[in-house]
Amino acid sequence: MTGVKLGAAAVVACVLVAGQAMAQTGQSRNQVRLKILDTCVMTQSGKSEAEGAGPKCGCYATKITKAMTDEEIVKWKRGVPKRLTEESNKIFAGCK
Repeated sequence: MTGVKLGAAAVVACVLVAGQAMAQTGQSRNQVRLKILDTCVMTQSGKSEAEGAGPKCGCYATKITKAMTDEEIVKWKRGVPKRLTEESNKIFAGCK
């Protein structure tokens, strides 16, 4: 009976730790999304289509961060991961 209680406690602890890790990844992913959004809006501000940049950049930032792996999110400093560079242009063009 003691082994079962310890096993159940261990499972609960693992679930809690995993949940915290997922929550931290989600927060980090959101922070990266916001930074990409800010960068996009700033780079679009000098262009002729700048007026509609907010929604288009929001779409772009959301899609790029969804395409990034958890590891890429954690290591992210700025820009788009090299493996997504080509795809990022298509993603941006597809956002309205």
